[in-house]
Amino acid sequence: MDFQFRLFHIFLLTFLLCHGVISSSNITVIGNPVAGQVYTLLCGNATNATWKYSNGTTVMSNGKIIVSNNRNLTFNPLLTSHGGNYTCMSGNTSNNIAVIVEIPQPKTTISSNAINTSMVYSGTSIQIVCTVHIPSVVDTPVVVKTFWIGTQGPITNGNRTNVTTVQAILVHNTTLQISPLNISDSGMYQCVANISSNNVYIKASRNSSANFPLFVQALPPLVVTTSSYGSSIAGSVYSLVCTVKVVDGLVVAPDVGWMKDSRPLVNGSNITTRRTVSGGNSTL
Repeated sequence: MDFQFRLFHIFLLTFLLCHGVISSSNITVIGNPVAGQVYTLLCGNATNATWKYSNGTTVMSNGKIIVSNNRNLTFNPLLTSHGGNYTCMSGNTSNNIAVIVEIPQPKTTISSNAINTSMVYSGTSIQIVCTVHIPSVVDTPVVVKTFWIGTQGPITNGNRTNVTTVQAILVHNTTLQISPLNISDSGMYQCVANISSNNVYIKASRNSSANFPLFVQALPPLVVTTSSYGSSIAGSVYSLVCTVKVVDGLVVAPDVGWMKDSRPLVNGSNITTRRTVSGGNSTL
């Protein structure tokens, strides 16, 4: 009895295999699932197969998705929106595969507002802009993360540093501002970027980075000139003007003061001192 049952069981399995109800075929993958590349799924040895999305609807050719030879499913190019579960149906046989799309490594560039990066002076400020270019094949919501690394390690907002971010459709800008600059700020600055998604079928990109060398010079010697106007006759108004020429962009005002006979001069009943700032000059 047991022999007859086992024989019937073997016969039944053979019948089902031959008639396609149970299949040992699987899905063959050609290419890497990186957005922007060509990626193909082959439905095993099936000769007449149908591909379906996870919601049960049939996959149809639409320009970027090509269904060919009744079993091939090609993404050209693969987009992040193509991530998901796909099922190959052939008769009563189905095979599933999860397509997890990797975001390509973004292009990252750095620029600054310094007219001449080799002539950056202590006491001035600088803005370094890190631009992350989001690939056009990323057609789903993503999260762009950037961080700065300076001479002392990771940079955060502080007394002299400020990091701001602006997100556009395909561009992500992060600005590092240092104000005022010190000579000790000289060194290599690096912006590191990463693009990720909350979608489980989208894999984060590899980190990309860009470097910015910064050399801060000491302020050149100040150029001081004096002039006068008015009448030097007793009882008249007579003014002395001290003009200090400073470098462009100086955010630290020079300390200017008057002395008479080697003693500091202060405001009095008939003496008034005042400071005015015009362009790159400070006048007292």
